[in-house]
Formats: sequence, C-alpha cells, structure tokens
Amino acid sequence: MSNKKQKMDPRVMRTRQLLRDALVELIEERGFEKITVQDITERATLNRATFYLHYSDKLDLLYQSTKEILNDLVSSLNDTFDDKLEFDFSKDADEPHDTFLHLFEQISLNSKLYKVFLTEKDIPYFSSGLKEIIIDFISNGINFTQPDDKRLTVPREMAVRYFAAAFLEVIVWWLENDMHYSSKYMATQLMRITMMGPYVDNPFGK
Repeated sequence: MSNKKQKMDPRVMRTRQLLRDALVELIEERGFEKITVQDITERATLNRATFYLHYSDKLDLLYQSTKEILNDLVSSLNDTFDDKLEFDFSKDADEPHDTFLHLFEQISLNSKLYKVFLTEKDIPYFSSGLKEIIIDFISNGINFTQPDDKRLTVPREMAVRYFAAAFLEVIVWWLENDMHYSSKYMATQLMRITMMGPYVDNPFGK
C-alpha cells in the first residue's frame, strides 16, 4: 500500500488534493447534496475533464477521500502498536503514549476534513468508519494492558464500545471548538481519563 503511495505522480497527488480540498470547503458551505462536479472543479481551478480522469462523480470523490484519510489514520496507529506498547501509565501519566498522540496528530493534520465529514449529516459512513478504527485502537490497548477477562470490571466488549463512543465524542468536541487544546494535551488527558477515570480521589468509597 505504501509503495503505491510513494510511486504516485506528484502532479496526480496535487490534483487529488485540490479536488479534496474543494469538496471539503463546499460541503462546509452548502452541504454535500447541493454541490455539483462543476462547483468542485471551479473551486479547485481545474476542468471537468481532469476531474473525470480521477473520479466517476462527486460521490466517488467523497468515497475515495474518506477511504484515503481513514487508511492514513490506520497506518499511523498501526506503526505505534508494533513494538512501542511498553509503557508505565502510572509513572508517565503526563506524557501520552505514541498511540494516543498519533491519533490526535493525524486528525489535526486534516482537521477541517474531519470536522466537516463528522458533522455533515449526509456522510454517516465516515463517522462509522472512524468509530471502527477507534474500536480497534481501544481493543488493542485493552488487550495489551489486561489480557485476562477476569481482571476487568465489565465485559471486554462493553468496555471497548464504551471508550470508543467516548473517544469519538471527545474528538468531535475538540474539532467543533477549533482545537483550542494541542494534540499532545488532548492525548494526555484522554489517556489519563481512560486509565484512571475522571476523579483525583475515589468519591464512591475507599
């Protein structure tokens, strides 16, 4: 997969990026249903013939853009899971693990696209695709941290789904508030609340 990306003509990459950027801007302004291929090419300062060399229609552009962005996120997260999970969470609570940091850094790189695609009602499969990635991310982390089901306070799948839904909501909240916290701050806080909960002291007993 990476070889294909490396061999892609820089001019092709630039054209696809221009079309993707135009798509995101127009969705933010008008919504997906109200834009046309003509609108996209005019915003990208390209002609329609160039568009159709790369995509069959605006839905294909949307689908391919979604797939590329989510694949980039998966690749980034997978790189950190290979051999970097040795981590003392209690000792290093102020330094986020690479997996948490890469999650927010990758989203930050394409923040406008993530914000538009996550909040646009006509693109539900982007949210569901991102949620599945986060589910795998959480599942890998829990499996490494505690592989024994008997030592979990709730069923494993319930914990995975709970944290995945929470992560997604936190990401949307961060984007909607113009990322007023840094990627590192968000990664640190999310890791902390995942591992230790929201309380300094246990309010429910000793």
